[in-house]
Amino acid sequence: MSEAAGSACPKCGRPVALRRPRCLYCGAALPEAVAAPTGGVAPGTLTVDPGPPRALLVLDLAGAEPTRIAEALRLRRLEAEMLVRRGGFHLQRVVDEKDALPEERRLREAGLVVTVVPESETRLAPVLALRGRYETGALAVRHANGELRLLASDLLMVVRGPISREYQPATEWKRPRLATLEPGYRFHLHRLSDPRPLELDPGGFEFVAATGDASSLLTLTRWIQELAAGVPTDDHFRRLPPALGAASPEKGGALSAAAGLARDGGRDEDAPLVLDNVAQFRFYSAWRAAVERRRRGC
Repeated sequence: MSEAAGSACPKCGRPVALRRPRCLYCGAALPEAVAAPTGGVAPGTLTVDPGPPRALLVLDLAGAEPTRIAEALRLRRLEAEMLVRRGGFHLQRVVDEKDALPEERRLREAGLVVTVVPESETRLAPVLALRGRYETGALAVRHANGELRLLASDLLMVVRGPISREYQPATEWKRPRLATLEPGYRFHLHRLSDPRPLELDPGGFEFVAATGDASSLLTLTRWIQELAAGVPTDDHFRRLPPALGAASPEKGGALSAAAGLARDGGRDEDAPLVLDNVAQFRFYSAWRAAVERRRRGC
């Protein structure tokens, strides 16, 4: 993977894979704009060689034999037993597309159930619901580009999971940091009619009507349980260790607007960077739904 000139932290020299306001390693402020040496690329972006197309190999561990898992994946018996005990689906490898077919064949010959998912299917941006209401058999929401009415008959599956948030660790001691960040949550409602999921963030969702004393998380949970009755729901994301990255502010919504006003009022250059695992959740949700589409032949 090659990076454009200037795509390194000016303080610690480590490479910067994505345009960020601060280096994730040392916290130093990055240049205002990092432009590619060739024309046609907007200032503030990096050009990265995407390399050859890749594919994901996903195993279905339901009913798998630990002995076969251990032999096929070259694991110790105890590790294979823990995988089988966890169950569900397991992302085994990400390989070049040209290597996916031979590896799939090898795993099938070992007696495992494997699904190949092109990586491109995991990079679709979700539709973020900003506000809405629940009707019997339908969820009516507004998003950044309009309105959407999701019927129960259009649901493929639901993926849900907790979101971890924390401040980037400081490398220089200044003063004790007592404040912490509350964890979040995400729901992805995958549709039959559109490969992009509808994403609901309880912390940034505005309700059209009053919901009583129930929290936004409990209210959305109740709505989705009623809407998705009989539809597969995956909550295995909670079992994965968080892979944190710089949090990206969402466009739209009351909380986003409030955050924007705070930034416009002046941002402390020494303020810590907020990290979360939203990108990890979206990636997990995308490949999990891709597997479900293939299982159902849609």
